[in-house]
Amino acid sequence: MDAATLTQRLNNPADGGPLDQLAELTLDALLDSPLMTLVPEDFAVRALRVGIEGWLQSPQAVPALERLVEAAANELQGDGRKLREVMTGELKATVRELLERPYSPDRKLVLTIIDRPPMRELIRGLLLQTVTDFGKKVTSPVAGVAKSLGGLARFAVDTAKARSGAIGSMVGAVSGEVERQLEKRAVEFVDASMSGVFGELADSVSNPKRAHEAAELRAAFFEGVLELTMPQLARELINLDVPGGAKVLRDGLDQWIASPASEEVLEQIAARLTMREGGRSLREVLEESGQLQTYRTIGREALRARLAQVVGAPAFAAWLDGVMKP
Repeated sequence: MDAATLTQRLNNPADGGPLDQLAELTLDALLDSPLMTLVPEDFAVRALRVGIEGWLQSPQAVPALERLVEAAANELQGDGRKLREVMTGELKATVRELLERPYSPDRKLVLTIIDRPPMRELIRGLLLQTVTDFGKKVTSPVAGVAKSLGGLARFAVDTAKARSGAIGSMVGAVSGEVERQLEKRAVEFVDASMSGVFGELADSVSNPKRAHEAAELRAAFFEGVLELTMPQLARELINLDVPGGAKVLRDGLDQWIASPASEEVLEQIAARLTMREGGRSLREVLEESGQLQTYRTIGREALRARLAQVVGAPAFAAWLDGVMKP
Protein backbone atom coordinates (compact mmCIF):
# COMPACT_ATOMS: atom_id res chain seq x y z
CA MET A 1 0.00 0.00 0.00
CA ASP A 2 1.41 3.38 -0.98
CA ALA A 3 1.25 6.59 1.05
CA ALA A 4 -1.53 8.14 -1.07
CA THR A 5 -3.84 5.16 -0.54
CA LEU A 6 -3.11 5.11 3.19
CA THR A 7 -3.76 8.84 3.46
CA GLN A 8 -7.08 8.42 1.62
CA ARG A 9 -8.14 5.68 4.04
CA LEU A 10 -7.14 7.73 7.06
CA ASN A 11 -9.20 10.64 5.75
CA ASN A 12 -12.41 8.60 6.07
CA PRO A 13 -14.53 10.64 8.57
CA ALA A 14 -17.13 7.92 9.23
CA ASP A 15 -17.86 6.69 12.76
CA GLY A 16 -15.74 3.63 13.43
CA GLY A 17 -13.42 4.51 10.56
CA PRO A 18 -9.61 4.67 10.82
CA LEU A 19 -9.62 8.35 11.82
CA ASP A 20 -12.28 7.76 14.46
CA GLN A 21 -10.33 4.75 15.78
CA LEU A 22 -7.15 6.83 15.95
CA ALA A 23 -9.01 9.53 17.87
CA GLU A 24 -10.33 6.88 20.27
CA LEU A 25 -6.83 5.45 20.85
CA THR A 26 -5.43 8.93 21.45
CA LEU A 27 -8.24 9.76 23.85
CA ASP A 28 -7.77 6.54 25.84
CA ALA A 29 -4.06 7.27 26.15
CA LEU A 30 -4.85 10.72 27.51
CA LEU A 31 -7.53 9.45 29.89
CA ASP A 32 -5.23 6.82 31.37
CA SER A 33 -2.38 9.26 31.91
CA PRO A 34 -1.80 10.70 35.40
CA LEU A 35 -2.65 14.37 35.56
CA MET A 36 0.88 15.24 36.58
CA THR A 37 2.13 13.90 33.25
CA LEU A 38 -0.48 15.83 31.30
CA VAL A 39 0.31 19.04 33.14
CA PRO A 40 3.71 18.74 34.88
CA GLU A 41 4.33 21.12 37.76
CA ASP A 42 7.06 23.09 36.03
CA PHE A 43 4.89 23.40 32.93
CA ALA A 44 1.94 24.59 35.04
CA VAL A 45 4.11 27.30 36.61
CA ARG A 46 5.32 28.45 33.19
CA ALA A 47 1.79 28.34 31.79
CA LEU A 48 0.44 30.46 34.65
CA ARG A 49 3.23 32.99 34.30
CA VAL A 50 3.07 33.17 30.52
CA GLY A 51 -0.71 33.52 30.61
CA ILE A 52 -0.60 36.37 33.12
CA GLU A 53 2.31 38.12 31.43
CA GLY A 54 0.71 37.73 28.02
CA TRP A 55 -2.43 39.47 29.19
CA LEU A 56 -0.52 42.18 31.04
CA GLN A 57 1.63 42.98 28.03
CA SER A 58 -1.23 42.99 25.56
CA PRO A 59 -2.22 46.54 24.58
CA GLN A 60 -5.54 45.24 23.35
CA ALA A 61 -6.71 43.90 26.74
CA VAL A 62 -8.25 47.03 28.28
CA PRO A 63 -9.69 48.45 25.01
CA ALA A 64 -11.22 45.05 24.22
CA LEU A 65 -12.82 44.93 27.65
CA GLU A 66 -14.08 48.47 27.19
CA ARG A 67 -15.69 47.56 23.87
CA LEU A 68 -17.24 44.48 25.46
CA VAL A 69 -18.76 46.50 28.31
CA GLU A 70 -19.98 49.19 25.94
CA ALA A 71 -21.66 46.61 23.70
CA ALA A 72 -23.28 44.92 26.70
CA ALA A 73 -24.50 48.27 28.05
CA ASN A 74 -25.97 49.25 24.69
CA GLU A 75 -27.75 45.92 24.41
CA LEU A 76 -29.18 46.22 27.91
CA GLN A 77 -30.18 49.83 27.31
CA GLY A 78 -32.33 48.79 24.37
CA ASP A 79 -34.19 46.15 26.37
CA GLY A 80 -36.92 47.56 28.61
CA ARG A 81 -37.72 44.30 30.38
CA LYS A 82 -37.13 43.56 34.05
CA LEU A 83 -34.63 40.95 35.11
CA ARG A 84 -37.61 38.90 36.33
CA GLU A 85 -38.86 38.67 32.74
CA VAL A 86 -35.46 37.71 31.35
CA MET A 87 -34.61 34.90 33.75
CA THR A 88 -36.22 31.54 33.11
CA GLY A 89 -38.74 30.23 35.62
CA GLU A 90 -36.50 27.24 36.40
CA LEU A 91 -33.51 29.46 37.15
CA LYS A 92 -35.54 31.79 39.37
CA ALA A 93 -36.98 28.85 41.27
CA THR A 94 -33.54 27.31 41.77
CA VAL A 95 -31.95 30.55 43.02
CA ARG A 96 -34.90 31.25 45.30
CA GLU A 97 -34.75 27.73 46.73
CA LEU A 98 -31.03 28.09 47.44
CA LEU A 99 -31.49 31.48 49.11
CA GLU A 100 -34.35 30.21 51.26
CA ARG A 101 -32.28 27.40 52.75
CA PRO A 102 -31.58 28.13 56.45
CA TYR A 103 -27.97 29.09 57.06
CA SER A 104 -26.29 30.50 60.17
CA PRO A 105 -22.65 31.55 59.75
CA ASP A 106 -20.22 31.50 62.67
CA ARG A 107 -20.53 34.63 64.84
CA LYS A 108 -16.77 35.23 64.91
CA LEU A 109 -16.64 35.00 61.13
CA VAL A 110 -19.43 37.59 60.81
CA LEU A 111 -17.70 39.99 63.20
CA THR A 112 -14.41 39.57 61.34
CA ILE A 113 -16.15 40.63 58.13
CA ILE A 114 -18.36 43.50 59.34
CA ASP A 115 -16.38 45.04 62.23
CA ARG A 116 -13.81 46.84 60.07
CA PRO A 117 -12.57 50.44 60.63
CA PRO A 118 -14.38 51.95 57.60
CA MET A 119 -17.66 50.22 58.49
CA ARG A 120 -17.29 51.22 62.15
CA GLU A 121 -16.66 54.83 61.15
CA LEU A 122 -19.69 54.87 58.84
CA ILE A 123 -22.07 53.48 61.47
CA ARG A 124 -20.56 55.73 64.13
CA GLY A 125 -21.28 58.80 62.00
CA LEU A 126 -24.84 57.71 61.27
CA LEU A 127 -25.61 56.96 64.90
CA LEU A 128 -24.00 60.14 66.13
CA GLN A 129 -25.96 62.31 63.72
CA THR A 130 -29.23 60.59 64.63
CA VAL A 131 -28.66 60.79 68.39
CA THR A 132 -27.53 64.43 68.22
CA ASP A 133 -30.46 65.55 66.06
CA PHE A 134 -32.93 63.77 68.30
CA GLY A 135 -31.34 65.19 71.46
CA LYS A 136 -31.42 68.74 70.15
CA LYS A 137 -35.13 68.42 69.46
CA VAL A 138 -36.10 67.13 72.89
CA THR A 139 -33.63 69.03 75.10
CA SER A 140 -33.44 72.47 73.56
CA PRO A 141 -34.26 74.98 76.36
CA VAL A 142 -36.47 77.14 74.21
CA ALA A 143 -38.30 74.26 72.58
CA GLY A 144 -38.72 72.42 75.86
CA VAL A 145 -40.04 75.41 77.76
CA ALA A 146 -42.28 76.59 74.96
CA LYS A 147 -44.07 73.24 74.78
CA SER A 148 -45.52 73.73 78.25
CA LEU A 149 -46.51 77.41 77.83
CA GLY A 150 -49.44 79.18 76.26
CA GLY A 151 -49.33 81.30 73.16
CA LEU A 152 -48.31 84.60 74.85
CA ALA A 153 -45.62 82.89 76.93
CA ARG A 154 -44.17 81.15 73.88
CA PHE A 155 -44.11 84.52 72.14
CA ALA A 156 -42.18 86.01 75.07
CA VAL A 157 -39.63 83.21 75.08
CA ASP A 158 -39.08 83.50 71.34
CA THR A 159 -38.71 87.28 71.69
CA ALA A 160 -36.19 86.87 74.51
CA LYS A 161 -34.14 84.44 72.49
CA ALA A 162 -34.07 86.86 69.57
CA ARG A 163 -33.02 89.90 71.67
CA SER A 164 -29.44 91.07 71.71
CA GLY A 165 -29.60 92.28 75.32
CA ALA A 166 -28.76 90.46 78.55
CA ILE A 167 -31.81 88.17 78.49
CA GLY A 168 -31.25 87.21 74.87
CA SER A 169 -27.56 86.56 75.49
CA MET A 170 -28.36 84.41 78.51
CA VAL A 171 -30.85 82.27 76.57
CA GLY A 172 -28.39 81.90 73.71
CA ALA A 173 -25.56 80.94 76.05
CA VAL A 174 -27.66 78.34 77.84
CA SER A 175 -28.84 76.88 74.53
CA GLY A 176 -25.26 76.75 73.16
CA GLU A 177 -23.91 75.08 76.28
CA VAL A 178 -26.69 72.49 76.24
CA GLU A 179 -25.88 71.69 72.61
CA ARG A 180 -22.15 71.35 73.41
CA GLN A 181 -22.85 69.05 76.34
CA LEU A 182 -25.32 67.07 74.28
CA GLU A 183 -22.81 66.55 71.46
CA LYS A 184 -20.13 65.47 73.94
CA ARG A 185 -22.48 63.01 75.63
CA ALA A 186 -23.69 61.77 72.25
CA VAL A 187 -20.11 60.99 71.15
CA GLU A 188 -19.44 59.13 74.40
CA PHE A 189 -22.71 57.22 74.09
CA VAL A 190 -22.14 56.22 70.47
CA ASP A 191 -18.54 55.14 71.06
CA ALA A 192 -19.60 53.02 74.03
CA SER A 193 -22.41 51.47 72.00
CA MET A 194 -20.45 50.51 68.88
CA SER A 195 -19.28 47.09 70.09
CA GLY A 196 -22.81 46.31 71.20
CA VAL A 197 -24.19 47.33 67.80
CA PHE A 198 -21.79 45.06 65.92
CA GLY A 199 -22.39 42.27 68.42
CA GLU A 200 -26.14 42.48 67.88
CA LEU A 201 -25.67 42.54 64.13
CA ALA A 202 -23.52 39.41 64.34
CA ASP A 203 -26.05 37.73 66.66
CA SER A 204 -28.93 38.48 64.32
CA VAL A 205 -27.06 36.95 61.38
CA SER A 206 -25.46 33.95 63.11
CA ASN A 207 -28.22 32.93 65.51
CA PRO A 208 -29.58 29.53 64.31
CA LYS A 209 -32.97 30.41 65.80
CA ARG A 210 -33.19 33.28 63.33
CA ALA A 211 -31.99 31.34 60.30
CA HIS A 212 -35.50 31.35 58.86
CA GLU A 213 -35.74 35.16 59.09
CA ALA A 214 -32.31 35.49 57.47
CA ALA A 215 -33.46 33.24 54.63
CA GLU A 216 -36.53 35.46 54.18
CA LEU A 217 -34.28 38.52 53.96
CA ARG A 218 -32.12 36.88 51.28
CA ALA A 219 -35.23 35.88 49.32
CA ALA A 220 -36.62 39.42 49.64
CA PHE A 221 -33.30 40.83 48.41
CA PHE A 222 -33.47 38.50 45.41
CA GLU A 223 -37.02 39.63 44.66
CA GLY A 224 -35.78 43.22 44.71
CA VAL A 225 -33.01 42.36 42.26
CA LEU A 226 -35.55 40.75 39.93
CA GLU A 227 -37.37 44.09 39.74
CA LEU A 228 -34.33 45.77 38.16
CA THR A 229 -34.76 46.69 34.52
CA MET A 230 -32.20 46.16 31.77
CA PRO A 231 -31.53 49.93 31.40
CA GLN A 232 -30.88 50.15 35.16
CA LEU A 233 -28.35 47.34 34.89
CA ALA A 234 -26.78 49.09 31.90
CA ARG A 235 -26.29 52.30 33.89
CA GLU A 236 -24.70 50.40 36.77
CA LEU A 237 -22.44 48.54 34.37
CA ILE A 238 -21.22 51.86 32.99
CA ASN A 239 -20.84 53.32 36.50
CA LEU A 240 -18.64 50.38 37.49
CA ASP A 241 -15.87 51.73 35.24
CA VAL A 242 -14.80 48.22 34.31
CA PRO A 243 -12.03 49.40 31.96
CA GLY A 244 -10.59 51.62 34.69
CA GLY A 245 -10.76 48.75 37.15
CA ALA A 246 -9.10 46.45 34.63
CA LYS A 247 -6.25 48.92 34.22
CA VAL A 248 -5.76 49.10 37.98
CA LEU A 249 -5.79 45.30 38.14
CA ARG A 250 -3.34 45.03 35.26
CA ASP A 251 -0.93 47.54 36.80
CA GLY A 252 -1.09 45.77 40.16
CA LEU A 253 -0.52 42.35 38.63
CA ASP A 254 2.29 43.74 36.51
CA GLN A 255 4.11 44.85 39.66
CA TRP A 256 3.37 41.55 41.40
CA ILE A 257 4.46 39.29 38.53
CA ALA A 258 7.77 41.15 38.40
CA SER A 259 8.41 40.53 42.10
CA PRO A 260 10.15 37.41 43.51
CA ALA A 261 7.01 36.65 45.53
CA SER A 262 5.08 35.73 42.38
CA GLU A 263 7.34 32.77 41.59
CA GLU A 264 6.73 31.27 45.01
CA VAL A 265 2.97 31.74 44.77
CA LEU A 266 2.76 30.20 41.29
CA GLU A 267 4.84 27.25 42.44
CA GLN A 268 2.57 26.75 45.45
CA ILE A 269 -0.54 26.80 43.24
CA ALA A 270 0.95 24.27 40.84
CA ALA A 271 2.23 22.09 43.68
CA ARG A 272 -1.16 22.01 45.39
CA LEU A 273 -2.87 20.99 42.18
CA THR A 274 -0.27 18.29 41.60
CA MET A 275 -0.35 16.95 45.16
CA ARG A 276 -4.13 16.87 45.30
CA GLU A 277 -4.91 15.28 41.94
CA GLY A 278 -1.58 14.69 40.22
CA GLY A 279 -1.31 10.95 40.92
CA ARG A 280 -4.78 10.16 39.60
CA SER A 281 -5.63 9.60 35.98
CA LEU A 282 -7.90 11.88 34.06
CA ARG A 283 -10.27 8.94 33.65
CA GLU A 284 -10.58 8.54 37.44
CA VAL A 285 -11.30 12.21 37.96
CA LEU A 286 -13.98 12.25 35.26
CA GLU A 287 -15.54 8.99 36.48
CA GLU A 288 -15.77 10.37 40.01
CA SER A 289 -17.61 13.42 38.74
CA GLY A 290 -19.88 11.36 36.49
CA GLN A 291 -18.61 13.13 33.39
CA LEU A 292 -16.50 10.43 31.72
CA GLN A 293 -18.94 9.54 28.95
CA THR A 294 -19.73 13.18 28.27
CA TYR A 295 -16.10 14.11 27.84
CA ARG A 296 -15.32 10.95 25.88
CA THR A 297 -17.89 11.98 23.32
CA ILE A 298 -16.75 15.59 23.20
CA GLY A 299 -13.07 14.62 23.24
CA ARG A 300 -13.43 12.08 20.44
CA GLU A 301 -15.23 14.59 18.23
CA ALA A 302 -12.64 17.27 18.92
CA LEU A 303 -9.69 14.94 18.35
CA ARG A 304 -11.18 13.50 15.17
CA ALA A 305 -11.69 17.00 13.77
CA ARG A 306 -8.15 18.00 14.65
CA LEU A 307 -6.66 14.77 13.27
CA ALA A 308 -8.63 15.27 10.06
CA GLN A 309 -6.93 18.64 9.66
CA VAL A 310 -3.52 17.06 10.19
CA VAL A 311 -4.08 14.01 8.00
CA GLY A 312 -5.70 16.07 5.26
CA ALA A 313 -2.79 18.50 4.99
CA PRO A 314 -0.35 18.09 2.07
CA ALA A 315 2.53 18.18 4.57
CA PHE A 316 1.19 15.03 6.23
CA ALA A 317 1.01 13.19 2.90
CA ALA A 318 4.58 14.20 2.15
CA TRP A 319 5.72 13.12 5.60
CA LEU A 320 3.94 9.76 5.34
CA ASP A 321 5.38 9.17 1.88
CA GLY A 322 8.87 9.78 3.28
CA VAL A 323 8.27 7.39 6.19
CA MET A 324 7.01 4.60 3.92
CA LYS A 325 9.90 4.81 1.50
CA PRO A 326 12.47 2.06 2.05
